[in-house]
Amino acid sequence: MAVALAGVVAMTTAGCFGPVGNQAAGGAPVVFANTGGALAEVFKANAYADLAGQGVTVSDESPNNEAKLTAMVQGGNPTWDVFYSTPYTAMGKCGTLFEKIDWNRVDRSGLDPAQMSECGVPIINSSFLLVYNKNKFGANPPTSWADFYDTTRFPGTRGIMNYAKDAGMETALLADGVPGTALYPLDYDRAFRKLDTIRASTRFYDTGAQQTQALQSGEVDMMLAWPGRAYDAVKAGAPLGVVWNQPLSYFDTVTVVKGAPHPDQAYQLINALIGQKNQKAVTDRMPYLPTNSAAAPSADPGIREFIDGPQSQGTTVVRDNAWWAQNLDQATQRWTSWVNR
Repeated sequence: MAVALAGVVAMTTAGCFGPVGNQAAGGAPVVFANTGGALAEVFKANAYADLAGQGVTVSDESPNNEAKLTAMVQGGNPTWDVFYSTPYTAMGKCGTLFEKIDWNRVDRSGLDPAQMSECGVPIINSSFLLVYNKNKFGANPPTSWADFYDTTRFPGTRGIMNYAKDAGMETALLADGVPGTALYPLDYDRAFRKLDTIRASTRFYDTGAQQTQALQSGEVDMMLAWPGRAYDAVKAGAPLGVVWNQPLSYFDTVTVVKGAPHPDQAYQLINALIGQKNQKAVTDRMPYLPTNSAAAPSADPGIREFIDGPQSQGTTVVRDNAWWAQNLDQATQRWTSWVNR
């Protein structure tokens, strides 16, 4: 897929993407289902504002709940147009929940073809991180995923997002000694045996806002965190440290909802989101790396503390999106069964 898309990229010329018309049918806004929070605020101040100048109004809804999306699409009456997604959800649900991308309508001149799929357009690069309360652990902080799963040497509450996709199983295997290059296919039984060791001291969260609040309030002593939410907690005064040992890299995508009521405006929104201005605004405000190579990463030391770079010393683990695309439903069932047992 990446090779084919690379050929398409080479044939694209500036100005040949995007729809002819601007206004959504009946004057209704194009609706973007996303994660909310500070990231949505950046989108509003930049991508949405630019589109407003072109006569296109954007409305956003959060959280971007896949169950709600599925019900919408299966009911034949979706109200969302663009959905913020994982790359493997975009791959696994391509043609069922999402429309195939018409790449002739997307300005992908700065995008990495390896991150482009039939239904997904890359929007940010990031990593799952281990963060901890510096006041709690003092001079003996955790330094690895093994420490996250060691409640004897590092007692205290843990936080994990309540989704199979949010690296709980991968980090459990890394903590149990599985090399980062040998994680897939995931060994569910081994992963859940390791997860059992922290089950009694773990809190599970459903939204990014809950994650930030838990870190800010001190409800949890360490967390398998989204960098953006951990950074927001630090800005609010949380005394967090970051462990750069086997961070699990990931990227997010945007998709066009199957049967989207405003497909033309959906493409305009996607182009605004991946454009240099919006991408640079994201990296200047939040600890993410751009997917558009025309946008430079932030030089802010506070942001760079949460951006994967030399501090990981070559230990970064790369997620297998193809495996997740094929196994997301089964992995979710296994995760849900374990959490709710």
